[in-house]
Amino acid sequence: MSGRMNTQYLHSKAKAWHAGEASGHDFAHVARVVSNAEKILRAYPEADREVVIAAALLHDVADHKLIPPQKKAETLEMMRQWLVQAGAQQGQIDLVLLICTNLSFSTTQTNLPLPLEGLIVQDADRLDAIGAIGIARAFTYGGAHNREIYREGSKDDTISHFYEKLLLIKDRMNTRAGRRIARQRHRFLESFLSEFFKEMRL
Repeated sequence: MSGRMNTQYLHSKAKAWHAGEASGHDFAHVARVVSNAEKILRAYPEADREVVIAAALLHDVADHKLIPPQKKAETLEMMRQWLVQAGAQQGQIDLVLLICTNLSFSTTQTNLPLPLEGLIVQDADRLDAIGAIGIARAFTYGGAHNREIYREGSKDDTISHFYEKLLLIKDRMNTRAGRRIARQRHRFLESFLSEFFKEMRL
């Protein structure tokens, strides 16, 4: 199946779609997810590279954080048409859409089981939520949604997000390569929080 899908076409569509996005889900995030996925892919030559790259490029297009629920079906159909125009085979189209609609951290327990390609993209996306980039994205998202940085006892501030999601990611990785990178980025999260609370006590 390799070499038949025009992923550069999908790249241009995704880049245009994310233009102006300022909540941490911009195209720079998408590009990093693609890069992470390519690194993980090296350990999985049996995976369909085109499906992985396509899903990484499109993974946030229909995300509930970026579009209202009533637009989801319409957006998924748009993605399907992009994949058709890119020359993807029907099986690849089905896989990409399956991955993109079952990737979310918040609904992991209720989502359909992911194929290998989906596990790779999920790890690639999760890696961008931790480490230095993850910290920057967390505060960018918090600011875009008028969340306080920290308020003692609150569960709606940005620091709470670290404990509700970010610190859990290391143990929810799917691939060996993903886990290795996640361990390093997790340590950075812990160091940041330690310093944050130290400075808060000044």
